[in-house]
Amino acid sequence: MDWFSQRNDREARPTRGNARPHLSEITDHLLIGEYLRPGDIPWLATVHRVSAIHNLQDDEDLRINALDATMLRDLAAQHRIHYVRTPIQDGSADDVAARLAVALTDLDTLIKGGYRVYLHCNAGLNRAPTLAIAWLRAYGGMSLNEALAHVKRRRACGPFMTVLEDHFGSRDHKPST
Repeated sequence: MDWFSQRNDREARPTRGNARPHLSEITDHLLIGEYLRPGDIPWLATVHRVSAIHNLQDDEDLRINALDATMLRDLAAQHRIHYVRTPIQDGSADDVAARLAVALTDLDTLIKGGYRVYLHCNAGLNRAPTLAIAWLRAYGGMSLNEALAHVKRRRACGPFMTVLEDHFGSRDHKPST
């Protein structure tokens, strides 16, 4: 198909090409990256020692990228990788805000369970970094500004900071220890 041909609205259109997902290590137990295809799962297990995947893609994300959540979960299990999916709509600050507490609990449960987590959305630019910043603020002893700087040193991103400010308060405030 060329750039000028009409595309069926329901047609899958994977966005990443054939490369491995670009990933960034945020902490020893948390990596952020792009969406996964089936062949990426054994690579994550062997090369990056990932023991859990936290997928933030919603059903539309999966459809666009021609993926099936059940197949991904089953394949992860074959490689002894725990798989959690907390769907959040792409580009929606309202959905990030509505699902933040659940996603944060899911991520914290994995990390506190001793897993090395690969956290991803589609491109690893908005939802996944937002959740990583939230986790660093909630459980890493950092202010939002410190967590944002920490993540941005490791990965170019555009997190939903207003959602995080609404949830946690001032960017400079550190959690009580």
